[in-house]
Amino acid sequence: MKVIAICSGGVDSISMASRYKGEDLTLMSFDYGQKGVKEVGVVQEFAKLMGADFKLIDISFMKRLFGANNQLTGDTVAVEGGYTPSVVVPLRNAVFTQIAMVYAYSNEADIVTLGSHADDQAEVNGERLYPDCSYEFFKAFELAMDFGTFKKQKKVKIQTPSTLGIHKSELIKIGHDNLGEDIFKTWSCYKSGEKQCGQCESCNNRKAAFAKAGIEDKTVYEIK
Repeated sequence: MKVIAICSGGVDSISMASRYKGEDLTLMSFDYGQKGVKEVGVVQEFAKLMGADFKLIDISFMKRLFGANNQLTGDTVAVEGGYTPSVVVPLRNAVFTQIAMVYAYSNEADIVTLGSHADDQAEVNGERLYPDCSYEFFKAFELAMDFGTFKKQKKVKIQTPSTLGIHKSELIKIGHDNLGEDIFKTWSCYKSGEKQCGQCESCNNRKAAFAKAGIEDKTVYEIK
């Protein structure tokens, strides 16, 4: 089976990619002008650990299109410790998935995967917190790609934890089972410091998920 795994270097995407360790696996990472660009090097290291290929896609020009109003690419927007809508980069998963699907169809892959999990589908007042992480989004996207290719072509499936009903804590258990102590080398932080900050929304979600999974979090943080 040939798998293209979109990876940020975080615990979610790396854990999901680890499900396909031993397959014909490519870890695909993106430079999109993010503050946490350190994550790219982490993906490269995990590609070596998993015996997978590594492909870096430079779309740093997208920083101008993603805009200055989100925490990940906006230079003047502070990285916060809890969820606010500004943590969402507009349609980032749509851009990543489109590129990965093009590559997958061109290289006759079977699956495109990424780390969006079931907890990302949470709603407040009927609004998804992370709209481009949902089951419906990925299934609609997969169907659109199907319509956009020749009928005779082998179809590429999109598999994510959210389409499979896997929650973050369950995903971490999968990653820990498959990668052991190396799971703590993943990089979830929205910043690019020497250590993960331990204060941003992503670091806080990581800590909570390890606790819920019943796994001691041995990640080195600036602030525990």
